[in-house]
Amino acid sequence: MDKRDRRQIDHCCESVVPKIDITKLLPKLLENKVYNRDDVNIPRWRKKLEARDTVKDVFLTIKTRGPNAFKNLIISLRQSNHEEVANILEEKHNKSSNTRQEDPLTHHIFSDKPLTIQVRKATRFLDCEYDVIERYPMRSKPRGLVLIITNIVYESSDEKHRFSAKHDKDNLEKLFEEMGFIVVTHGNLTGQEMKDKIKDFSKRDDLRKVDSCFVIVTSHGTEDEDSNTEIQGTDYHSASRQPNYEKVLCTEIFEYFTTEACPQLAEKPKIFIFQLCRGKKRQKGVAHNRITTDTCVSVKPTDEPGLEIPHYQTTRNYSDMLVVQSTLPGYVSYRDSITGSWFIQILCKIFMNHAHTNHVLDLFSMIDMELKLLRTMHNECQTSSVQSWGFNKHCYLNPGLFMEL
Repeated sequence: MDKRDRRQIDHCCESVVPKIDITKLLPKLLENKVYNRDDVNIPRWRKKLEARDTVKDVFLTIKTRGPNAFKNLIISLRQSNHEEVANILEEKHNKSSNTRQEDPLTHHIFSDKPLTIQVRKATRFLDCEYDVIERYPMRSKPRGLVLIITNIVYESSDEKHRFSAKHDKDNLEKLFEEMGFIVVTHGNLTGQEMKDKIKDFSKRDDLRKVDSCFVIVTSHGTEDEDSNTEIQGTDYHSASRQPNYEKVLCTEIFEYFTTEACPQLAEKPKIFIFQLCRGKKRQKGVAHNRITTDTCVSVKPTDEPGLEIPHYQTTRNYSDMLVVQSTLPGYVSYRDSITGSWFIQILCKIFMNHAHTNHVLDLFSMIDMELKLLRTMHNECQTSSVQSWGFNKHCYLNPGLFMEL
């Protein structure tokens, strides 16, 4: 741990220890790996857990638990409703370390400095060797095509402009260019213009020459009357007052990239990323010990006598698609008004630092793990969603690495 962090813990100890409910804090310290569950001190602490000397010992021992312990202590404090203690530690900590290198997770999202993109390049191809799960070939130059649509300025006075989304677009564009993709960008599109641009992109002949495709939309969004996720073009108005706009559903976009509609990408990975709200509900953090639910649904397969399997080779129409949403159905997606959306910033950070050694599904798991740690002052949080539509191979992007001709 940094010397300043250790001094800060010592300096604040007497003032904050009386404010700590250790029965709430300790589970979070274990969950965020400040302490391991088999730590030799835990049995001793649990004997007199609420004693002041025990609380003080737990607090001070954090100084010996590695370089990330202070950051994870702050996270644990906020997750266990110790906002005042976290603020005391952070306020004095910031005054004493203005020149310190901040952790990129919370620093970029809750400060006035956008993320700086610097991709770690792969040193060897990871798209061939496998044991059980196959891997998508990923060696073309360019590696793939990326379509980015960013809606910022809206015609309706009801819809707030998304000025900080410019950083999302800039970060994504630089990220994929450094990884070796061709990037196509469009901005401030109406519903019909979005459909036209996406359809035109799906018809490009050069999709035949690349190994992958990304379609990324950052925009306002909502949930329609049938609980479908709707992307709001710049012409969107409340349907009750002015229904004359072109409605765009996420599910419509996939239709342009089926094997039948887009044979250029048959059996190639097609990844769709949506940064937008999917409703108005706000997710709150919940204090819990262990929450579980069980359900069992039996589905009996239907018998279709006389169904004959054709002898010619075919491929599935909906296949090799990965659909990634920044939030859950019905919920809002958070965006910092200065630096951009939570989800896209974390995505860029994870991809630029880990895509050289990890496949895409693991990258999105890592993104959600970091998203889990973020909270607003009101304990609002966000959960991403990943759906696989026949995306049954590992996809290593091998950023910046190409075959020598």
